[in-house]
Amino acid sequence: MKRSRAHATNTVLLLASVGLGGGAFAGLLPARMGLLPPLSIFIAVLLYGAAWLIQRFPSHVNVLNQAAYDALSEEDQKKVVACQLPFFYWSVTLWTAYGIFSCLFPAPVVAPIVGLVLASIANIAITVRFLLHANRKMSELHEATQDRSG
Repeated sequence: MKRSRAHATNTVLLLASVGLGGGAFAGLLPARMGLLPPLSIFIAVLLYGAAWLIQRFPSHVNVLNQAAYDALSEEDQKKVVACQLPFFYWSVTLWTAYGIFSCLFPAPVVAPIVGLVLASIANIAITVRFLLHANRKMSELHEATQDRSG
């Protein structure tokens, strides 16, 4: 999964939510769709902001093996953080898509609830995937650092 795909997908989804919100504002679509733009933008700002923050301050990241992470150089810490960044980008995709889905299919109460459960399961899956990838990368870098020093 390339980051550029996540950014492109997020751009399309954010534009779609703004378009749906504009349609609601113009009276062409149900009023509930007017909530999409602010919620989608809030989610994007929150998660992209978190991604920027951990890129900017990699020493403040919490990982499973904190002692091994703290022992890495700042350059190696940035490599570990780079493994975690797609989580934030794909989470924006996931939750923005869920917001659009829940606004488009609100009538049966079951559809948004099932969508929420599926989105939560998918978010847990990407969390585990990217955190395990970051943990493997950290272990590799920590072993390489020990081999160089020892």
